[in-house]
Amino acid sequence: MRTGIAVCTLLVAAGLMIPAPLSAQGLLDGYTAYWDDWVERLEDMDLYGLTAQLPKGVFAFKFEWNMRNAVGRYNHHRVRTDMVEPIAFGEEGQEDLMLDLGASGGGGGITMQFSYGLTDPLDFYFELPFQYMNIQMRPKLLKLNPDYLTVINSLLSGTGYPRANPDWFDENGMTLDEFANEASAWFLGYLPRLGRPPMSTSGPYPEDKGPGKEFDSNGWMLADINLGFSWNYFRSARWSGALTGRVHLPTGNTADPNNALTMGTGPAIDQGTGSFGIGATKGYDVRIFRYKHWIDIVASAELTATYYFKSKRRYPDFPAATSDGNAILDLLDKERNYFPDMSDLTGKTYEYTPGVGVDANIGLSISCLMIDFGANLGYSYAQEPELKADWRFEQMVRNLEMQAAGHYEVLRVAAGINLFPFYVPLQIHYQYEKNIGGRYTLIFDDNHWITVQGYLPTF
Repeated sequence: MRTGIAVCTLLVAAGLMIPAPLSAQGLLDGYTAYWDDWVERLEDMDLYGLTAQLPKGVFAFKFEWNMRNAVGRYNHHRVRTDMVEPIAFGEEGQEDLMLDLGASGGGGGITMQFSYGLTDPLDFYFELPFQYMNIQMRPKLLKLNPDYLTVINSLLSGTGYPRANPDWFDENGMTLDEFANEASAWFLGYLPRLGRPPMSTSGPYPEDKGPGKEFDSNGWMLADINLGFSWNYFRSARWSGALTGRVHLPTGNTADPNNALTMGTGPAIDQGTGSFGIGATKGYDVRIFRYKHWIDIVASAELTATYYFKSKRRYPDFPAATSDGNAILDLLDKERNYFPDMSDLTGKTYEYTPGVGVDANIGLSISCLMIDFGANLGYSYAQEPELKADWRFEQMVRNLEMQAAGHYEVLRVAAGINLFPFYVPLQIHYQYEKNIGGRYTLIFDDNHWITVQGYLPTF
């Protein structure tokens, strides 16, 4: 996200390139001499760590690819659960109805960053992030109290909506595995009668997956663009400090409220915040050990704070509950915590403020000849979004616990190689990220990052 990342590896390359390699004639001699001059300049600047900026007149591009799968979520007690916790009515252990929303999926992203050294300590950068994803919500009706089943079927008489088959359930109301799809499809079709947007698949559903909704990006989608300046305000042989200011533009789309994971109406997630944001990063590097141009060991720390401003979002299109639906809700959700009547909100908007996010990282990097290794601990926090909305909607959102304040901790390990010793101004980097804890945040697995960064002096 910040300009100048991995510039410090150029210094290691510089040490390898000072002894001139075997020269060729003509064009090759001119090319190698050109890069030797630049490497000598880099050596004099002694660039190292995350705070290093591009030298004046150097253009850099970075292409970063990420892939990952969502495998769960941390609840309030830091315990790993499903992506969306099951909705249950009744006392624990004696539930009258249990619905597992069955969310799963994965995706990734491509980030293209372009930066330029305005002066030796000051860079400008512009970042284009893209995302792709395939997320499914395949709810399963786990349990329905046999007494409630009888009441529902009696209320459905004459409505035109099919009754539930008692053979789908055992004597305790637990759904039998062989009828899970049929029972779930029946209940999802029944949701609009309870005043919720439909979640049932239109047409035949895949037998191996069951009924529900799917969100497929069908390619790359633009997320929120950000741009800014990075300033290496102090640098010595032992420590360095930098400050980056950035602006986030609301170029990414937000999820359709009728198909949004954060509202329990479907599997789609936002590709952006829908709001303008401003942020700043404070970074420090401390050089622990250096041996000529061969080994460089640096400890780094970064703290980033971002604030996103208010925007407007649309309410889901809540249908009005039917008379039989209201009768069932009087049994299941008398206080209407999950199923309040919000049909009057259709077509209206509410105010949404994402607010503050904080990221902190501390790590250690070791550069040895052409190779560098690193390990990093990261912490990320996002406040609960502020809603200025109808109280019924706010109550429903809070009960789902999908927009609560959350944080997570990750461990990152990385390795890279720079190609400057071969007169190729590129660095290739690999990073693996592992969730190690959190609250109210998604858990990702198979979280891999590959980065290619190149440099081009312009004068």
